[in-house]
Amino acid sequence: MRLLSFTRLTFHLAFALRCTAQAGEQVVLHGSESDSACHNACKALKSSLPQQTYHSLTPDSVPAPDLVSSFFAIQQQEVIPACWLTPTSAQDVSIAINIIREYGCHFAVKSGGHAPSARMSSAEGGVTIDMRLFDSVEILEGGVGGREGARIGTGGRWGEVYKKLELFGKTVVGGRDRRVGVGGLMLGGGISFISRRNGWAIDNILNYEVILANGTIAQISQSTAPDLYWAFRGGGNNFGIVTNFDLATYPLTQAWGGYNFFLLSDMSSRLSTLNLPPPAPFTLTTKLLSLLGNLINDIACKLGYCTTISDWLNAYLSTLEKEQYDLDAQLIGALAYVPKLDIWTALANNIHTKPTINPPVFSAFRKLPHVYSSNRLANFSTFHKELNDWNEGGFRQIWGALTIKPSFPLMQELLSIFLEESNSIKHIKDIIPSTVFQAITTDEISHMSSNGGNCLGLLPSDAPLIISSFTIGYSGTPGGREDEAVSAVGRRVRERWEKMAKEMGLWHPYVYINYADVEQDVFAGYGEENRERLRQIQRKWDPEGVFGERLQPGGFKV
Repeated sequence: MRLLSFTRLTFHLAFALRCTAQAGEQVVLHGSESDSACHNACKALKSSLPQQTYHSLTPDSVPAPDLVSSFFAIQQQEVIPACWLTPTSAQDVSIAINIIREYGCHFAVKSGGHAPSARMSSAEGGVTIDMRLFDSVEILEGGVGGREGARIGTGGRWGEVYKKLELFGKTVVGGRDRRVGVGGLMLGGGISFISRRNGWAIDNILNYEVILANGTIAQISQSTAPDLYWAFRGGGNNFGIVTNFDLATYPLTQAWGGYNFFLLSDMSSRLSTLNLPPPAPFTLTTKLLSLLGNLINDIACKLGYCTTISDWLNAYLSTLEKEQYDLDAQLIGALAYVPKLDIWTALANNIHTKPTINPPVFSAFRKLPHVYSSNRLANFSTFHKELNDWNEGGFRQIWGALTIKPSFPLMQELLSIFLEESNSIKHIKDIIPSTVFQAITTDEISHMSSNGGNCLGLLPSDAPLIISSFTIGYSGTPGGREDEAVSAVGRRVRERWEKMAKEMGLWHPYVYINYADVEQDVFAGYGEENRERLRQIQRKWDPEGVFGERLQPGGFKV
């Protein structure tokens, strides 16, 4: 919390100094051409949209504190734009894009701000467009194209979206973490608890309300603009600003599931076989906590509450095999470090989307001894909250992702690489490395050909696949040694994982954009044909490159 408060204070001081200069001497920011363009763009925005633009430091125009703190990763909170815009209508966004294009100022668009990398949804010295006020949820009485649907605002967060839909006995294919914003998840893929039966979020979008590069407010669907509709389904932020999504709705039911945690009896012996660097110096406190953690783990194992990494991994793969025949099952498997006790734990987040207690598909995990389980019947909103509670924000973040074919030997190697690399940064404050396995099944991919298909490049013959991803949360200072060390570890993990998977003939080129690191070439994994088609569509609809590298450099570019 101290770090978060310091970040907010730093932001406000820097913003105040910048705005004081603007209000007093009206100087060009930093003296560069880009700063001059953005300074003038912000003045024009303030003139055209005075209530929505935070530019000059005046009593009625001070950025709300949560404009900053609502970003998930500290790196994004540290970015200071020339001005913020909080539009209230599609017309506001249209006006803003025309002004931004006219002055040539760079910008970023924020839905929920859950992306981990700086400038993904925040514009240093530019215009940050915060879509938070687009948070409405409306049941479309007449449906869309013969299907029941709801119009969901891009700035909503999934927890609130589901609460509003529950009043109507409905749900949609959306995010599993209640804090995640609607827009970012929907543009990248969108894996849901109900994706096995209904597909990913992008394959349930019936219509997009979009602000195009020329400021036009357009309704984009398979019938109105099939090429752009295809591109939006997985193409990220390269084609326009979506203000609303029309999503297919489904009847709301209860589900069964929860989190299950497992202590590991073989972690010490496994670590001893790895090529680990010498441990960093420990303080007396951390040493005592480490001894306590290992003592707790040893006692639990002697009492029969531990399993092994191999047994846990076998349970995961056994469940994955059964998942192919149970459309209501979804499983997330993870290995996570507990810094306060210096121990690693395994977990399984299993969800069954029918109210069936202890469904057979998860029997392999029920046979493993566990130290904690929250399995129960509950509303989906309960499970969304639980996932959020186990994924705390307010830290610096590094992520990465790889796609592989299921393989016990390969997954063992990937775990060993992650353990080995993570060991070198265990001394960093608040370090929480975790690695996650999630399946992409035949059923999910089969939905990807609906309504003209999406641009991801996945085929049913590819399945089953596993997204192997990692997250590393930590504390540190901007651009400090912590950033350098953790970024280096993340880069080595990605490189070593890919090399190992290729050597074993089990690598797949697809990279899930919502888990990827900004350094990863996501669109290369869509296939060259799809990538070239995306580029052609971008040139057709955005010839000036408003949503490309020129004015919107953040995010993944085709």
